[in-house]
Amino acid sequence: MQNRYRAAVVGLSGISANRPAPQADSILKSPSPSSHLGAYHLVPQTDVVAVCDLKTELFERVAQTWGQEFGELETYTDYRAMIERENLDILSVCTSDHRHTDIVIAAANAGVKGIICEKPLATSVDEATRMIQACEASGSLLVVDHTNRWRPHYDVARQAIRDGSIGKVHRIVAHLGTPRAMMFRNGTHLIDGVCFFADSDPEWVFGHLEPGYDHYDRYLGDGGRDPATDPAASAYVHFRNGVRAFINLAKEQFRDSFRYQVFGETGLIEVHPSRVIRRDRNTTEFFPFPDHQFIGIPACVVELINAIENGGDLLSPAREAKKTVEILVGILQSHARGNVRVDLPLPPGH
Repeated sequence: MQNRYRAAVVGLSGISANRPAPQADSILKSPSPSSHLGAYHLVPQTDVVAVCDLKTELFERVAQTWGQEFGELETYTDYRAMIERENLDILSVCTSDHRHTDIVIAAANAGVKGIICEKPLATSVDEATRMIQACEASGSLLVVDHTNRWRPHYDVARQAIRDGSIGKVHRIVAHLGTPRAMMFRNGTHLIDGVCFFADSDPEWVFGHLEPGYDHYDRYLGDGGRDPATDPAASAYVHFRNGVRAFINLAKEQFRDSFRYQVFGETGLIEVHPSRVIRRDRNTTEFFPFPDHQFIGIPACVVELINAIENGGDLLSPAREAKKTVEILVGILQSHARGNVRVDLPLPPGH
């Protein structure tokens, strides 16, 4: 008999509580909900018992959206009270970008077994460190929703890289073009992908923000809502294994795009959301995507449950997600100091 897991969600806007219309995923031809409540609804071992938000009108929206799918949900405006009363096994933290830290620490201190934190993990390196320390001290597993890590294009591309299909990697070019190409919002996904494919620790960074943000030496955003509060940027990141990464976030692009080019000694791998292509001097190869029962957030939930029960590595653990926070803050610091080199990891106080 499978174990059951009591789950809850803090923050009910956007990705936390949406219920997409039933449709086949464009890659896998199977349901792929892109919200936390949708993921818990799909994974049979979880029972959502409570939700929390400061905006009480969102409770009614959840009720209208999900009906009685989760039974009678307890509703809270105070996450501390919810964590104290509900004996949770798993908690999703889906609040604004800069509001994750205290919630994650409270859950860890209360002994919640698994915590799924929305990206970015934090908006300062010190906050990320505090969260990691609290979870490691309590034994709570902290995973960060860099969703693409549980999608086929990332899986296939990194496996091909590790298998040596393009030889030793020496360059990565990453591009995100969209009006919401904000550093700490969607830029987080792009930079995490660079770390994923580089397969190493960032060693230093140069950064250059879009015009008008010269005073941004630290995070000054509004949690991810208004693109004007979170700049786009261009950056160069050097990794300890010698990989050089060129990152471009462009708000002004006329059409959305999200892609990587990974250059090796003998070839190139191009990574797009719907395809992975290897090229060399003579050939072009399109990699097939294997069947997956779950992708995205549902796959994250399944992986977390397996790690709670059996141990093992997580695809997006907090220490890995901290690399992205280091790079983001390093870009801000580099720009504020005149686009100088900033060594990583950053010292305390950032």
